[in-house]
Amino acid sequence: MGAEPHDRGSALFFVLMLARLRGLLPLVLSLALGGFLLWLALRGADFDAVGHALADGAWGWLVPYVLVGLLSVVLRAWRWGMLIDALPERQGRIPLLLTSGSVAIGYLVNYTAPRLGEVARTANVARQAPASFSAVLGTVVAERVLDVLALGTAVASVFVIYRDRIGRITGPAVSHLSATLAAPPAWAVVLAVGLVAVLLAGAVTFWRRGGGQRLAGVLGAFRDGLASVVRSGRPGALLLSTILLWGSYALMADLPLRLLGLSSAYGLGFVEAWAIMAIGGIGMALPSPGGTGSFHYATVQALTLLFGVAVTPAATYAILVHASGLVFYAVLGAIALAVQGSTLGALTEAARAETA
Repeated sequence: MGAEPHDRGSALFFVLMLARLRGLLPLVLSLALGGFLLWLALRGADFDAVGHALADGAWGWLVPYVLVGLLSVVLRAWRWGMLIDALPERQGRIPLLLTSGSVAIGYLVNYTAPRLGEVARTANVARQAPASFSAVLGTVVAERVLDVLALGTAVASVFVIYRDRIGRITGPAVSHLSATLAAPPAWAVVLAVGLVAVLLAGAVTFWRRGGGQRLAGVLGAFRDGLASVVRSGRPGALLLSTILLWGSYALMADLPLRLLGLSSAYGLGFVEAWAIMAIGGIGMALPSPGGTGSFHYATVQALTLLFGVAVTPAATYAILVHASGLVFYAVLGAIALAVQGSTLGALTEAARAETA
């Protein structure tokens, strides 16, 4: 006898719920990671003092902060436009207004759906300019490669400039880690073996389901975009735009120090802001929603461990920088959406469809 209709309906409901939960799992894990790191970053802060510090801040510094923020968006759009213009299918130069608006929209989407912002800005350009989605996405990948190189250079410079301080901080931790690896506890061995087994099983499953062919197709689709770095014929302009872009990020890290009075209280200047920006950039790279938690933790650790800033002013700085960035990019993205007559929901859905 066949299953009763209500049994089949229950089974179908269960399958649909599993599929939905599977889709929500990355978001749940991202929120959990961000929440945990946010708790770690702010657990020792006096929030009454944080409120007083923000109320007493020299908010006139907010004006140059906004201007530098706008400059950073334009610089990123200019560099991205050079890569798009180098695509074989492109004729003529893509408007700077379109790439600038798309960059702003991408930032906005990243705060609501982590890592989807790059796809959203790609979709926004691809549907308004004669260029394929995959090729434009390849230019985003190429742009991110430039950013990874820039971030790596910035982090390396921090290790060179502050090698003595970093050595005093990491020395005890390295010694403890070495002792642990020499005689690891049983639970750590079991966890490591289980993790390796899960990764191997996932890799085998992916390959058996035609993952190799899909991966080759994706890499082929990105080829034109990645090659745009070479084809652009403007290596000097790409280098200059990258240097100016990351210099603007350092300024955006420096100005809040002045707003909160940390520059005078702790002797922090542009070089220290560069180091804070580089370490905070590592936090922003982690898969938490808009860097929430991961940015706060990395920034507070940089301020307290490297520069001896107390936990409360360090937390105040991290909260201010993250919140001001969120508001700035959200407003800018909303303006860009309004100018082109689109909505965040429509663009996010288009990005999800392209991802699928």
